[in-house]
Amino acid sequence: MKLIKPFMLFIILVMCLPATAFSAGNLHIGALEIHPFVSVKETYNDNVFAVANNTTGDWVNTITPGIRLALPYRRHLFTAEYNAVINTYSKYGSEDTTDHNAKVLADFKIGSLFGVTFSDTYAKGHEPRDSSTSGQIEKFEKNAPSVTATYQLADRSKIQMDYTRTSWNFMLSEYRSRDEDLVSTYFYYRFMPKTSAFVEYDWKNVAYDEKVNGLDSRVHSGFLGLTWEMSASTRGTVKGGYMQKKFDAANKEDYGTWGASADISHAFSDYASLKVIAMREVNESSALGTRYFVTTGAYAEYTHKLTYKISAVARASYGVDDYSDAIAPDTVARSDKTLLGGVGLKYQMRDWLEFVLDYNYRDRNSNIPVNDLSQNAYSLTINFAL
Repeated sequence: MKLIKPFMLFIILVMCLPATAFSAGNLHIGALEIHPFVSVKETYNDNVFAVANNTTGDWVNTITPGIRLALPYRRHLFTAEYNAVINTYSKYGSEDTTDHNAKVLADFKIGSLFGVTFSDTYAKGHEPRDSSTSGQIEKFEKNAPSVTATYQLADRSKIQMDYTRTSWNFMLSEYRSRDEDLVSTYFYYRFMPKTSAFVEYDWKNVAYDEKVNGLDSRVHSGFLGLTWEMSASTRGTVKGGYMQKKFDAANKEDYGTWGASADISHAFSDYASLKVIAMREVNESSALGTRYFVTTGAYAEYTHKLTYKISAVARASYGVDDYSDAIAPDTVARSDKTLLGGVGLKYQMRDWLEFVLDYNYRDRNSNIPVNDLSQNAYSLTINFAL
């Protein structure tokens, strides 16, 4: 609680200043836009160790300072962003974590038909106990440079190619450390003014640092999809297809299954909007002795403006994680069903100052009872952004 006091004094000070003293997007050095931001969040979590029984609660203070830079140049754009996420527990200092996240991007428009984007994303972060398979805090480093090229073939057609190399380095579960090379190609055909059909093919090469587990693989995926932006209030992308994961090791059985995803947002009016995200995807192994796990689930968030500055938010998600292999001493492969429900209130006091009050409930029901989890979290967040 001590960390929040200086920031609260600052908030009280700026609230007393005229509204014109601060405004989102008003910091510039020439064409360079400077957007500093900071978030302070105070949370009570009634199950900080993410255990099935004998739960323990604690207060968690989260401070997220950061800055975003944007430099437009003619039709091109250069951006850079950095933030730190500092979690401090009131009673259990062993759970304290500090994450660092950075991203740079250069977007070039060459003529009217060709575009290319270079980016690099870096994270020094962690998987919290309630998300990691081991039930421990899993610290990692991740670096993902990428390049995207697009070419407009005609008024109705476009091709796109992406390449990303993602490097994972896990501190505790070193067997998960790996490099992933992903090549994605797309062909878009616009058959309506704001609607396009597309074909996607992905090829991924997965190379683990530890070869003894035999998890190196090649993944081939093909999808058919639809993307639309009917208006500012209705947009979305849906796709479905098939993927096959082939392991290099002869003693590892290959796996094939269907995959799908959807990302849809719709504004019913100026006051009500809905966002839905759904997916089915195959993930790399997160538990020693398994080859992969499959996630199938959906998330929905409904926002309703009560007044011009106050909004109510309701959210819910349901997901199933199915693991490929049984791990001794268990005789069946692990399968987790996770339900999340939550509500919140947002107060946009100024364009640069927001208050958020939230409640979230999380329940994980596993066929292996030791992995069960029930968790309630109550939080107050203050967001400040220029």
